[in-house]
Amino acid sequence: MITAAVQRLDRSARQLAPFVMSILLVMFSALPVYLPGYGQVAVDVGLMTVFYWAIYRPDLFPVIAAFVLGLWQDILVGSPIGLHALILLLANWAIVSQRTFFQGRSFAVIWWCFSLVALAAAIVSWIIVCALNVTIMSPVPVLFQAVLTVGVFPFMAWLLARAQHAIIRPLDV
Repeated sequence: MITAAVQRLDRSARQLAPFVMSILLVMFSALPVYLPGYGQVAVDVGLMTVFYWAIYRPDLFPVIAAFVLGLWQDILVGSPIGLHALILLLANWAIVSQRTFFQGRSFAVIWWCFSLVALAAAIVSWIIVCALNVTIMSPVPVLFQAVLTVGVFPFMAWLLARAQHAIIRPLDV
């Protein structure tokens, strides 16, 4: 009886691992860094985690997880509430709807597709922020953020892959 309870607890912890890891990574990325202008160009960790889990384990990272992660990111970085939630929902939808395309593709193809998603996310973000402020703002910081996010993606994908193999793979056994 105790063994069954421990197994259920273990399974639940493994199923929550992608979401909890994403929350922690977003928290880590939102830590204050005392560099001028860093906040405007900080990498979008939430987008990277949603993209990865939407391809490799969408069963463990549902739409509600992307939404909550986006709201959490909005709260932590001080962006308009709902901005990242909307962007992560759109990214999740786009990736899950094209998931069969990604199956068996090389990392170069996945990285290229991520760069397109990051650019689209940056443009949507810029348009929404301009509309909310009723002014045209410089797109340079947002585009620079997209470039940095694309550059960091291989390292984040490696980290998430290690986590997937170490924690989540045993669910399939």
